[in-house]
Amino acid sequence: MSQQPLQHHQAEQQIRDRVNQYVNAVRSKDVTQIATLYSDDVVAFDAILALQFVGKAAYIAHWHTCMGYAKGDTLFEVHQLQVTASEQLAFSHSINRCGCANEQGKMESSWMRSTQCWRHSSDGWKIVHEHFSAPFDVDSGQAMFNLQP
Repeated sequence: MSQQPLQHHQAEQQIRDRVNQYVNAVRSKDVTQIATLYSDDVVAFDAILALQFVGKAAYIAHWHTCMGYAKGDTLFEVHQLQVTASEQLAFSHSINRCGCANEQGKMESSWMRSTQCWRHSSDGWKIVHEHFSAPFDVDSGQAMFNLQP
């Protein structure tokens, strides 16, 4: 049985639904659920620890490391989400507020930029490329975590 082509609005809604799954998985620190969102051949540019992560196993190991930093409650919000989708490829970008409670229970967070490239296959929509970043000040070389959208 052949797959029916996705309408653009259907594809866009499916990506929005996947982003919601992503948000819920991150908030609950469910790395197993997070892993279901990525293709085996994902290439990721995260904001910390490495220039790039190649392959799902490497990136999921990084997710485990990141979740290890979050000792308390986790904050993860997606704002200004934009989605463009066709039958087989989609792109989403957003401004995300990320953070967690510190040892004293105080929530610490910053704004990050996020772009995801999605590919549709028989397994559904999977992220094939992800990029998280924060702008930096050229003169000081420091990340600019105090910026607001």
